[in-house]
Amino acid sequence: MTSYQRHLRTVVAASAAPYGYTLTLWTAGAVTTHAHGSPSAADAVLLLTGAVTAFAAVGAFAFGGINGVLAPETAGEVRVWGGVHLPSVGTSIGLVWLANHLLSGSVVWPAVGFIGTGTYLLTIGVQFWLATHRGEAPDPEPPDGRANEREAA
Repeated sequence: MTSYQRHLRTVVAASAAPYGYTLTLWTAGAVTTHAHGSPSAADAVLLLTGAVTAFAAVGAFAFGGINGVLAPETAGEVRVWGGVHLPSVGTSIGLVWLANHLLSGSVVWPAVGFIGTGTYLLTIGVQFWLATHRGEAPDPEPPDGRANEREAA
């Protein structure tokens, strides 16, 4: 593996969840704007409020309360396919689309923030859980590239 590949792995792994959430919230806003027109500044704050409320609710559930410490815990390494966001973003946008057809007025904006954020977090948690390699992880290749010598020993 090249140095570039190691750095690329770091960037892709660190970007997986934020990338999916960006796709979710941006697309949720676009779907809602299409259905209800451009949001006012107050509507944008309502979207933010819904998103923050969902993050706090899911975070409290995950960490056993709002005072939990934000530190990731995994039972293994998540495989790349777990970061393919079609299920998590697709489910979120499907529910946002439904909310846009069932709700109207200013209530739609906080609902979209809440539904988009909550659905994304809960679904990506399932994706990552399913994509977790639970077996023994292979030893990383030593920086000097002498993996074959180590295996021969």
